[in-house]
Amino acid sequence: MATEQTLTPVKAAGWLSGFRNMLRKENGRWVGTHEWLTQSAIWMALVNGIVSLVLYIGVTQSGAPATADMIQLFFMFLGGFTPFGVIILTQSDVVGERQSGTAEWVLSAPLSREAFLLSKLVANSAWVFATMVLLQGVAFNLILAAFGLPMVPALSIAAGLAVNCLHLLFWLTLTLMLGASFTGRGPVLGIPIAYLLLQNLVTQLASAYAPWLVPLLPQSLLLQGVQLAQGQGITSMVPFAAMVLLSVVFTATAVWRFRREEY
Repeated sequence: MATEQTLTPVKAAGWLSGFRNMLRKENGRWVGTHEWLTQSAIWMALVNGIVSLVLYIGVTQSGAPATADMIQLFFMFLGGFTPFGVIILTQSDVVGERQSGTAEWVLSAPLSREAFLLSKLVANSAWVFATMVLLQGVAFNLILAAFGLPMVPALSIAAGLAVNCLHLLFWLTLTLMLGASFTGRGPVLGIPIAYLLLQNLVTQLASAYAPWLVPLLPQSLLLQGVQLAQGQGITSMVPFAAMVLLSVVFTATAVWRFRREEY
């Protein structure tokens, strides 16, 4: 006679189920493939390489430029170039795994969709900040010393670099949101790059027709970063609050949109 069986209730997995394993996998993408070394070298050449060239030309031809001018130049390159790197690096994080079928496979395991997205955000943020911002700031100070210029005080340059990390977080979360919203790479790559290329025009139009919008744009945050690195005070907290709020909104939207996908 067949025995009667009853179902045993199982407690549902938490909303961050599988986060640690997924984070380990995402970190492995940087460490296991030496991506961190490649990115460090690329941005050292693009940012500090140009700074070194400008310093060399200045020292050999017209005398050493002022440290304040070099701070402005360094942060202009840092804030202008690195967002392109962030977008290119992360544009395939979600879309690529969808197209390859990896996302469907890993989500069949005890892995929540929130953990899938947030592990990418945490790992990429940590390595991007380390290779594109922190390392470049340390190298910049050493380059100044090598050319006989005063180094930027540690607290001042740390404040400026922290602002640039927040700036890159805006672009990283924007790209993550677009990756969760579209199935092709075109919009994920094209939308943020189009804005980057047109942001000067956008700022000019906002200044003329909607001045209240200017402090909410990413460029305003970069100006605050330069001022902090030069030892000046913060003129407005609005750009900081705007970038934090937008980054949170982009992340929440990415999670909401990704949870609606069927796998």
